[in-house]
Amino acid sequence: MAKNPIIAVILNLIIAGLGHVYLGRPKRGIVLFLLTVVVAIVSSGIGWIVGVILCSYDAYQLAQNKPAPFDFLDKYVGE
Repeated sequence: MAKNPIIAVILNLIIAGLGHVYLGRPKRGIVLFLLTVVVAIVSSGIGWIVGVILCSYDAYQLAQNKPAPFDFLDKYVGE
């Protein structure tokens, strides 16, 4: 069953990586959440906004079966 890309984006806006869990890619979601947290800590918080935007775009592309920015993660964490 196809997943709605808008729902994936909304979930990522709530919690980074949650949209990936919705799409059936929980490992990818967890890794992206952790990366977003680390970048946010290092950048005094501004990285959180960037991370959430990138996670949302990645989930949107995945939901539409298009190439996504973080496809390289599949090599390390699987689908």
